[in-house]
Amino acid sequence: MIFPVYRKYKGLDVWFKITDDKNFIEIKRVGRNLMKSEIHAKQFPELLLIMDMIKMEGGRWEPCESTVVEALLA
Repeated sequence: MIFPVYRKYKGLDVWFKITDDKNFIEIKRVGRNLMKSEIHAKQFPELLLIMDMIKMEGGRWEPCESTVVEALLA
């Protein structure tokens, strides 16, 4: 897998930048504001979440262009 990988929740203003198999950045729109969280997976459920995002399992995620996420982070 080549990182970073970019994903978005379908139908929601939540974007993800997956930096490696144990870390990702989540950006959420709350009203007019953006909230950024850095997640460092330490437990098995968190690691499964990252694998699901990468593989787009469960139909919750869609691919996202890197330019969109990087603009939100800037």
